[in-house]
Amino acid sequence: MIAEKTKERMNEGLIVRNLTKTLRGTEVLRNLSFDQPKGSIYGISGDNGAGKSTLLKILASVLVPDGGQISYSGIPLSGRARWRSLIGYVPQEIALDDRLRVRETLEFWAAVRGMPASIRRELVKTAMGDPLIADFVDKALRECSGGMARRVSLVVGLFGDPALLLLDEPFSGADAHSRSLMMERLRHLRDRGRTILVASHVENTLTALCDRVLHLEGGHFPDSNPGVAAL
Repeated sequence: MIAEKTKERMNEGLIVRNLTKTLRGTEVLRNLSFDQPKGSIYGISGDNGAGKSTLLKILASVLVPDGGQISYSGIPLSGRARWRSLIGYVPQEIALDDRLRVRETLEFWAAVRGMPASIRRELVKTAMGDPLIADFVDKALRECSGGMARRVSLVVGLFGDPALLLLDEPFSGADAHSRSLMMERLRHLRDRGRTILVASHVENTLTALCDRVLHLEGGHFPDSNPGVAAL
């Protein structure tokens, strides 16, 4: 029975229950609950200030929730080390140093992740051949377009092949070609069983990409059924 229960929990996707967060005296998230199965792409839509970035920052363990429970594959958010080994996070703000070339950026972030030198070298070598960035790996970031920079951010977020990928406005400033390349990659990752959560205020982009779009308003989902399963 215990073994069966453990296996069942490992098959669980992302589970969010009664999530709350107050920032600077304002309740940003209010008893937010939803389930997302493995091997799916979900979108979180909503106006600026609706709480989309706050939700992703909590899931990325950048912010600490005031209340609620979060787990993925039976692993709770509270187990920080194990949780962070599961996730890839691409924030809205492009966290790239424009003094570096794309190749140097990959090397820098691989080192920041604490990977051994031998693994870093292999990882960077593979990443430099990635169709998302292969055409401009020797270009300085300051010379890259907004779409190119977004593609570099996505490749960095994919280091370690995360099971749960969190993307905050990943297409902001990207041209049609970059959006198409990135969306194709995300669909491929979904087909490999990865779970992807995308926050954006551009609803038609989410509709084109996602299996399901949840609309965030006032810190909760007022007009949608988030598919919450019984505990």
